[in-house]
Amino acid sequence: MAVTQKSSFANYQVTASDQILPDVIMAFTKTNVMAPLVNSAIAPQGAASVTFVDMTAKASSDVTSLSEGSERSSIAVATGAHECIIANYVVRSDITDLAMLAAPYDLSGNIADNLGHAAALKVDDLLTDLFSGFSQTSGSAGNALTLDMFFDAARQLHAAGAPMPFSYVGNSKQIWGAKGIQGLLIATSSGTFADNPVSGEMLANGYVGKLAGVDIYFSQEVTEDGNNDCPAGMFSKNALGLGISSAGLINVETERDASYQHTEYVVSLKCGVIEVQDSFGVYMLTDVS
Repeated sequence: MAVTQKSSFANYQVTASDQILPDVIMAFTKTNVMAPLVNSAIAPQGAASVTFVDMTAKASSDVTSLSEGSERSSIAVATGAHECIIANYVVRSDITDLAMLAAPYDLSGNIADNLGHAAALKVDDLLTDLFSGFSQTSGSAGNALTLDMFFDAARQLHAAGAPMPFSYVGNSKQIWGAKGIQGLLIATSSGTFADNPVSGEMLANGYVGKLAGVDIYFSQEVTEDGNNDCPAGMFSKNALGLGISSAGLINVETERDASYQHTEYVVSLKCGVIEVQDSFGVYMLTDVS
């Protein structure tokens, strides 16, 4: 088995064979959407879980003037602990010696890119699956997204005291489709995008950076169901947690097997996901077709 080394990557530990480490990291960062948008924590050495704590926010009324010589009484802090169990997710590809010799390009680099891409999608898959657990909702099956739904979701987060920034993660049709954000902005601009800087930016770049102060992201792991509905989510960073093993988020290993005349490339994820603060997320199920 190849010797491994550790590297720093976007606040997550990465352990990988040094020959393909850059390709795996590049593929992961290019593909992954959700990991930077949620809270992450690394498990203590030897532990199989991570504990996330949510804390009730204090209001301005809790901050009062204090006379000289007086003592300010303590205000109880309500907290909740959520244990996130670390699991192991693995993907593997083998390259034969003949395939390596015959390839007119760097085949090992392509395999690393492919596996890093798959690992990134898995993290997105795990985290976007948590959207349906949010008790707050805006939208429902069979109903297309409206600006009122979008603004109402942001309103709910503000009302809950969720700290900004807020993120909206949806399917491609929820962003660029006729029943998505692009369609809404087209409909509300009377066909004149020059007069609408937000929709004009969308037409120019294919992506809206912000709408109503909310960052908008696309993930292919938000998938359309058989009824043409998609389960998007709007949330604050504290809504969800990504627990990471003390051994690192990503482990990449290569092993030469002479008897089979091939090299094994294995990428593993040691992580877990959990809903931390329910009121800091909104489930947005909408019709897209």
